[in-house]
Amino acid sequence: MTGWLRRIARHLRRIPFSLAFLTVFLAVGAVTGSFLGGPPAALLEAASVSAPGLQGGLWWTLFSSLFFATNPLAYLAASLMILGLVGLAERLLGPLRTAVFFFAGQFAAVTLFLLAAQLAQFAGDTWLGAMVEARLIGPYAAVLAVFLAASALLPALWQRRLRTAVLSASLLLVLYVGHPETVVGLAGAAAGLLAGWWLQGGSGTLHRHRSTGRETRNLLALTVAIFAVGPIITAAVRSPVGPLALLRDVVLNPLPTLSELEQNCSGGVDISCLGAGREGYAGPLGVALAVVPVVLLLICADGMRHGRRLALRIAVLVQLGVTALAAVYLALLARIPHFPGRPHTAVLGSGLVHVLPLVAVPLALVLLLLANRRLFRVETTRNARRALGLGVAGTFLVLAGAYTLAWFAAGGPVRDGGWFGLAAELARQYLPLPIPGAYSRVFQDRNAVEGFLFGYSGIVFWVVALAGVWLVLLRRHHGTDAGTGDRDVARRLIRQGGDSLSWMALWEPNSYWFAPGGRGGVAYQQHGNVALTVAGPFGPAGHRGDTAVQFLAYCTEHALIPALYSCTDELWPLLRARGFRRVAVALETRLAVRELDFKGKEWQNVRTALNRAARTGVRAVWARYRDIPAPLRAQLSEISEEWAARKPVPEMGFTLGGLDELDDEDVLCCLAVDPADRVLGVTSWLPVHEDGKLVSWTLDFMRRRGDAFPGVMEFLIASAVQELRRSVEVISLSGSPLAREEAAAAPEERPAGADREREGLAGILDVVGRALEPVYGFRSLAAFKSRFKPEYRTLYLYYQDPLQLPAIGRALSRAYLPDLSVRQSARLLRTLVR
Repeated sequence: MTGWLRRIARHLRRIPFSLAFLTVFLAVGAVTGSFLGGPPAALLEAASVSAPGLQGGLWWTLFSSLFFATNPLAYLAASLMILGLVGLAERLLGPLRTAVFFFAGQFAAVTLFLLAAQLAQFAGDTWLGAMVEARLIGPYAAVLAVFLAASALLPALWQRRLRTAVLSASLLLVLYVGHPETVVGLAGAAAGLLAGWWLQGGSGTLHRHRSTGRETRNLLALTVAIFAVGPIITAAVRSPVGPLALLRDVVLNPLPTLSELEQNCSGGVDISCLGAGREGYAGPLGVALAVVPVVLLLICADGMRHGRRLALRIAVLVQLGVTALAAVYLALLARIPHFPGRPHTAVLGSGLVHVLPLVAVPLALVLLLLANRRLFRVETTRNARRALGLGVAGTFLVLAGAYTLAWFAAGGPVRDGGWFGLAAELARQYLPLPIPGAYSRVFQDRNAVEGFLFGYSGIVFWVVALAGVWLVLLRRHHGTDAGTGDRDVARRLIRQGGDSLSWMALWEPNSYWFAPGGRGGVAYQQHGNVALTVAGPFGPAGHRGDTAVQFLAYCTEHALIPALYSCTDELWPLLRARGFRRVAVALETRLAVRELDFKGKEWQNVRTALNRAARTGVRAVWARYRDIPAPLRAQLSEISEEWAARKPVPEMGFTLGGLDELDDEDVLCCLAVDPADRVLGVTSWLPVHEDGKLVSWTLDFMRRRGDAFPGVMEFLIASAVQELRRSVEVISLSGSPLAREEAAAAPEERPAGADREREGLAGILDVVGRALEPVYGFRSLAAFKSRFKPEYRTLYLYYQDPLQLPAIGRALSRAYLPDLSVRQSARLLRTLVR
């Protein structure tokens, strides 16, 4: 507790401007009696800034309005924002620059707001244009402006996260609530972004930092969650007027009928008339239908965070449903024959202004999700999908069938207009759909059984559907496209024997082929007609040759081009006899750990790293990923995102693992942790088995914090040598892709003839390896590993026909960079050219 108090006191001492402003802010509120209901009427002109006041010469209200708020909740929110956001900005900028950006941000935000309102009024907009004479009270815009300006001085990871959070929240409030305070807040955020760009040097365009696939999924899930809770926020706010405020009525209420629209919108199309028809829910609990899309999207957002493809599909379907429901508004407005005293085209145009965003925004979200669909590789097993479909469909058939029988028994065909009446009533039970004309009657002349089924069938159905989706997405019904059963078989075979890289076969999105009798297997990815393997066959050593031969026969039978990638020379005699060729694609470094003692001049760098870690209290922490404390796990994500943010193109996959691959009960993690529990670096180690025994470990994931001490990676690998020598004799520092042996060896150690002209794929890979060096540093990594005086083992690509090399090259590019877009390809090309 004392430590927390010290940290708080230290923080307060470093934010004098924030404390001074907060003190004046609260003192003015207390003296003027503004805490409960805002500034009194006599002070309102001085306590708010508006266009009429500025035109009357009250320019100082730009700044006096900063010291007031409208109610107790607003005072509390503003105080927390000043202490938190402005305080953080002051720690980065200093008191003087914070004050300058704070007041300049207020000026810029109000100016942008008034300019936008004037333009909207000139264009005839009835929402933003109506804010021309609005009175603005509070420091929110200035707070957001100075905070986003200061975020430019944060590490790249936190820049992205904080800017995304602030801009998303600001945009959410504008679109769903739409009050003047929310619009000026967004203007302040925009001004802060421009100021941050200026702080970063002002050269070029606003920079968008690269993120990992994991972080991109998190941001997409956050976006889906924000748009899910938007209608709920709108429902909780008094008189929302934002462009998406009508989603409350699209999602939370049944749509109005044509006659209701014609009756209520005769004076003009706005939120009040379009929100007609809120009555008519099916039964006392029918209002629960309002939250079904919200709950479903929140469940999907959590599933998307974990890469679930099913969650993505459901989210897309729900957003398409919302788009379709919003489009019904447009169709209904177009069908209204006349409006008393007003031209039909004027009313229709007004309706388009209000309704078109309801169609455009969900549709834009659908396109965004589909554009990033390749990030969601975790497929739900076929049995789980079948069970979910049968459960939902069966529940609907039982409930709808029961109501149909009761409806017929009560004379429904005669009373309600036949089959169209039955369809309308079923639609009203399960969806917030409009029921036109004579079919809009509900709960009229119903007997007890029919009324009960009408009122509760929809609730029962959606409870079952939501529970089914939640269980399928939550429980471990996921695996590769081949299914969890194949992955379990592959794990069992790899534990019997495999290469140094064989454990990578268990990663997404690999598929599997198993030899008859389950004596061996091959992991591969199919890109086009190329079957690109992940290392060589796995399983008992005595069957690997037969497994390779049978896999080649499988490829021939299915018209696939076999490309055995990152394989040792174990298969070379067998494949050479079948006309195969090979080219070196990576260099594996192996350490005989029981012989290493780090003595001698050549180990000076490693000893320096170990001594520095001991002197500063840095320790090596070994654990499975799931057993690592949550605060340390969060830091691993920060370090990984910081690394990815410095890259001009996405992180690579295939034989290069990321954070997702750490979450494996058999994978070991080693963290360098300082006395303050800051993670400075991390490595992960994959097990290697032979004859059912653990014989080695392979280095995979390597990341370091940007401000970690020099030598932290040497410390981690030296710690691995000291720790793993207790159980194995050899460890592998893995292969360095596109780094051949002569690239890593010292000049005097390079084999003779290394500089001779290379031909074919070997030359291409060598050129690509050199070109990618500034981006990914594969050859620098190989040179770093050479400091440990390893034994080298070359890994090869085995192929059958030189004419197949272009297809194999394309398959390799898709495997290593599966998420590379055309725009990113152009950026990578520019980087290589430079």
